[in-house]
Amino acid sequence: MTDETEAVLRRELAAAFRLAALNGWDDHVATHMSARLPDGTYLMNPFGLLFEEITASALVRVDANGALVGSSPWSLNPAGTNIHGGLLGGRADIGSVMHLHSRDGVAVSALADGLLPLSQNALNIWCDVGYHPFEGIATAADERARLLADLGDRHLLILRNHGTLAVGRSIASAFYRIAALEWACTTQVRTLATGARLQLPDPEAIERQTRMMGAGWIDDFAEQRYWPAMLRKAARDCPGFDR
Repeated sequence: MTDETEAVLRRELAAAFRLAALNGWDDHVATHMSARLPDGTYLMNPFGLLFEEITASALVRVDANGALVGSSPWSLNPAGTNIHGGLLGGRADIGSVMHLHSRDGVAVSALADGLLPLSQNALNIWCDVGYHPFEGIATAADERARLLADLGDRHLLILRNHGTLAVGRSIASAFYRIAALEWACTTQVRTLATGARLQLPDPEAIERQTRMMGAGWIDDFAEQRYWPAMLRKAARDCPGFDR
């Protein structure tokens, strides 16, 4: 692992935290995002910093056992290391994990029907969403296996009565997925709040859309188009994240 590889990942993950805060997806010092390093350790946020305070240098390194690598004045979130360590350790294709407790994401997680195919945005990811039942604070080591099983080969997970989660081969693709899921959740909450009768797409259109989109298109789109634009936004609107 080169110093530059880690430096790039630190800057990009710090940008993801700042952009999430900018969108109002943060939950004070709770929730977490991570990025795998080439040596098998991973970066994540220290427990106690707001998303809006995260900088590249503030991120901590964690090993596969959930222990801090090196020194930091901050501690680790046990639920965070359990979730992220389990997913990163269980699927070699995952390079980044992002977990949120946004208001709209939690609202949808508490609905029996979960995410509805209400919009084109929702349908772009609908076939890639799994569900994990609520088990309490996610610190139990044996919950790792169930999280992995419920995620399967998908990239999005709605944690029932808890929040949202996305994985990707890169920070770029994980961030696009969590943003797309949050957008779909917000749209659903606003639609249901009207109390009006829902107009769902025709089932054949739903099947056609999900078949056409699949899950693989996101990686190249996110890395080549979406994420560079988001990094430019972070540079404009979140100065200091790359320190």
